[in-house]
Amino acid sequence: MRQPLTTLATLAALATPVAAQESQRPSFWDAFSVESIGTLALNSVMSWARLLADIRYDQVSIDPAALRIVLTGVRIAPYLPDVPEGMCEVRIERLTMNGQPIDVRDARRFRIALDGVAMEAGCLPLQPAGMLRGIGLPQVTAGRIEADVTYDYPSGGMMARISADLDKLATVDAEIDLDYISYRMDFSLEEPEPRGAIDVNGAVVAIQDRGAWDITRKFIMPGPVNPEEIGPVIGAGIEASLQDANGEGVALTEKQRAFARDAGAVAASFLTTGRQVVVATAIETAPLRIDLTQEPAFAPLFDALNPTVSHSQPQLASAISVAALDAAMKAETPPENAFDIGRALITGIGAPKNPNGGIRLLLPLAREGNTQANFLIASEIAAIKPVDAYGHALRAAASGIPGSLALLDRIEREVPFAKAVEQQGSLLGDPDDALYGDLAGMRSAAREFLGGTRRPRSWLAAYYWSSMAAAAGDASSAALRDEIGEIMRLRGDAKGWAEEANSIDNGVLRDWIAKDVPGRLR
Repeated sequence: MRQPLTTLATLAALATPVAAQESQRPSFWDAFSVESIGTLALNSVMSWARLLADIRYDQVSIDPAALRIVLTGVRIAPYLPDVPEGMCEVRIERLTMNGQPIDVRDARRFRIALDGVAMEAGCLPLQPAGMLRGIGLPQVTAGRIEADVTYDYPSGGMMARISADLDKLATVDAEIDLDYISYRMDFSLEEPEPRGAIDVNGAVVAIQDRGAWDITRKFIMPGPVNPEEIGPVIGAGIEASLQDANGEGVALTEKQRAFARDAGAVAASFLTTGRQVVVATAIETAPLRIDLTQEPAFAPLFDALNPTVSHSQPQLASAISVAALDAAMKAETPPENAFDIGRALITGIGAPKNPNGGIRLLLPLAREGNTQANFLIASEIAAIKPVDAYGHALRAAASGIPGSLALLDRIEREVPFAKAVEQQGSLLGDPDDALYGDLAGMRSAAREFLGGTRRPRSWLAAYYWSSMAAAAGDASSAALRDEIGEIMRLRGDAKGWAEEANSIDNGVLRDWIAKDVPGRLR
């Protein structure tokens, strides 16, 4: 018996390395992994892109879950007409492209960031390229260039932003906030054509000088410059440009004249301070709809956009004062402006982002019934404390705050059944006695409790009133009662719901008799 056992042990020992090697061999299904498919897609895109430019890179990294692609050591030589080979090349130390993470489905985002960029002057038109070479800049370098576009499906709006840190030239930041992007068909035409419009909330362009002004002055104002004299000159030049844009016979509007004066004053100040220049819209009644299918008259459009020019971002005008912010952070009880300061701290708009400080200020307001505070708190803690966030979201949704219902539904998927029922029950009062004699009212209350926008969401209350109305012969309520059970089953909470439903069934029968519901409804 020992010989066969020894032989088997020897064969097993010899087979182990082979088995290990076999397990490390790629299988057919490896070709269908997310990483493999992502790499194949990138290679396909690069094959097409190389029809337009010579593109090379050192390494590529793909994160499918985050929808992120990183290329390092990128070198691009575009095929440009009338440009000799080797005159135009763009080098990028790191190129990062981000999409929307796969677990976020309400929005679509695309971001591209270029770090360590160097572009040969030969890539630019002849005159700018000659100017750069003339001042000793054979190439344009940038520490970072970034573009970011986010489209929100529920609202139909979009945020777009671009920023660039151009070495020895300038830092440029621009963003536009579109409340809605409209695509529609004009069926009044014999052959319907697509139409489009955008609803603009605002736009900002900021330029911080890092040497570009000194370069420009050498070409346009080589001699000494008096800031007091240059302001009116620049203002007059802008007026002339606006007059040309208005068209023949259209006089400058008062807003155009004011903009030209302000621009001249800012330019004169810029000569001595070297600060940034910010041009921003100040739309009086936002959003402003702009029809893209026809060219609007320039003067009315300019007045509607109401652009301003200054040295600082427009958000600074509404920023929380340092004194008020310091006092609020040190106060033991929330100050009168606690909501404004708390919102600024949570959103990072008007004050540095500090969620803990913002929640500390907003929590007492939320407990007192400020549902805007509930919404801000729920939005901030949804990912890390969904159970706590759920109670705040219930209150916010019941008050109809835009976006709160979607937030409530999203949080609800992460909250255990027992905790959700407990949170819902904490917002319920006694049943409205008048509903027992109002069949339509019962049906409406049931739907409102289930929806959670006009009344606080409560599965138990929705089931109670739909069962009561169903017993009185209302088919719609009977369907709603069954729908609630189906919702619980799909949540995976059928067992827990069965226990709650049995208790509610007993309550409905008890109240049906005690309240004499049939007699009230007759």
